[in-house]
Amino acid sequence: MLNWDRTLLTTSSLCLLLFSAMLPVQAKPVQQKKPAPTATTFYQQAKKELPEDFYTLYRVIDRIARANELDNRPWRVVAVPKYDVNAFASDVNLVAIYDGILDQLAGDSSALACVVAHEMGHHTKRHIAVGAAQRTELIAKIQEEATKEVLGERETANQESTAATVGGAVLGGVIGGNVGGFLGSVLGNQGTQRQVESQQRINEIVEKKKKELEQRLAEQERQQEFEADEIGYIASVKAGFEPEGCLRVMQVLAQTPGSEFDTTHPAVPKRIEAIKALIIKYPPQTLVKEGEARISKTKPLTYNISKDKTSLRINSVRGGSQADDIERRFGK
Repeated sequence: MLNWDRTLLTTSSLCLLLFSAMLPVQAKPVQQKKPAPTATTFYQQAKKELPEDFYTLYRVIDRIARANELDNRPWRVVAVPKYDVNAFASDVNLVAIYDGILDQLAGDSSALACVVAHEMGHHTKRHIAVGAAQRTELIAKIQEEATKEVLGERETANQESTAATVGGAVLGGVIGGNVGGFLGSVLGNQGTQRQVESQQRINEIVEKKKKELEQRLAEQERQQEFEADEIGYIASVKAGFEPEGCLRVMQVLAQTPGSEFDTTHPAVPKRIEAIKALIIKYPPQTLVKEGEARISKTKPLTYNISKDKTSLRINSVRGGSQADDIERRFGK
């Protein structure tokens, strides 16, 4: 009986094992990884988060920066709430766009891209606008140089004035009477007149050099505008925008007062001819291929809007957070 009991127990154990093997095994739940956001979903999110003008400017700068290898630095764009057909570059990598130019170029992203690329070009070329403080400093330097230039004559005038005074006293004592006093007075007046003439000459030199300075600065600024126009054309076309966009910008500027004359900017007709020459010199097809090759190797740039929603920062390829960069390098 003992042996049978053992045999029965063994048989029962075997059946239990077989039954257990036949039961379905429940798989452990696998955590699904969230798919990496595509460029399309990223831009869709940006369109929801950003005001329309900033969304447009973000997309423009994102493409220009990536297509032209300008994405190694952040860019700051400021919306100026003033109806002025204008834009400018100031401070470090800051581009300011007026409401007026946004309004006039509405629906024409290629024209807007040319404007933005033009201002970015001022930064890449390191064009430094001479501000009011710098201009005042230069004029003060001109005043100093003019004074030194005439200093010798003023010293001579002082010496003659002193000699005349002494001479007058001597003549008055030697000759005596009205004749001696008259001669001394004449010589003294000659020295005083020389000082007045010297000061007048200083003023003339200062005015002449100020005009020359203004002319040099204006010529320099016009040359910088031509350079920025070239960058605006090349950079915007590389980013995939229409080359004619730059010409359409000029058509808008041609409606502003004085656009047909050289000022601190070249006359608009001259700029139009220069852009037409650029289209021939740098064929759009070649530029587009270069830009597409660069864009394909990069991802959309991130962005941060200011708290007051008046400016937008388009971050570099490293993003906009030092903490994120540290964690990418060394882990959390």
